[in-house]
Amino acid sequence: MFHHKEGSFTAWILRLRKIIRWPLMTFRESETCSQHSFDVAVISHQIALIGQIKFNRRYNSADIAVAALYHEASESGGVGDLPSPLKYHNPELTAQIKKIEREVEQSMVYQGLPKYLHDAMAPIVIQSQVNKEIKAIVKAADDLAAYHYSLSELNTGNREFTDACTLLEKRVIKHCEQWPEVEEFYVTQFPACTQTLDELSRID
Repeated sequence: MFHHKEGSFTAWILRLRKIIRWPLMTFRESETCSQHSFDVAVISHQIALIGQIKFNRRYNSADIAVAALYHEASESGGVGDLPSPLKYHNPELTAQIKKIEREVEQSMVYQGLPKYLHDAMAPIVIQSQVNKEIKAIVKAADDLAAYHYSLSELNTGNREFTDACTLLEKRVIKHCEQWPEVEEFYVTQFPACTQTLDELSRID
């Protein structure tokens, strides 16, 4: 269905900056998939470091940060950023969209990269092959990044993100209940992410 010519993988990934997130919604400051992926990488790396150092996790924080950088690969590879109400309208549709995303990821890796990179990149890019523990941390960071963006919009008076904030807060709390390192990040670092520049600069 999809064809990504050899050597084009990086070119497709760099096009993440051309995809605007939150389609159909009114926003005061746009966010690209590239910006979002960077945010997720930073947050997931911090969570993973907390997990390694404070909770003796055996995963690798660098591996998690890299996985986060590529977690939206299918969007630049041809799928785009689909509105959540559409993507999760019903289980059958969600399954079909996931199938398409998987086909895009496979094409990007197995056609867009030289063969000698396949084994190294497949477990990072193809979401069905990503280690479950790594995937869970990246997903928590994904929701935290989305929650941060939604809060920033809501705090500027954009009511369009009211429901998104409510939904994402519930997801974040669930991640905190499942992963103590996520809770530690949420309690100790996330509050500062919502502060103004003056609040961040002020000495308490």
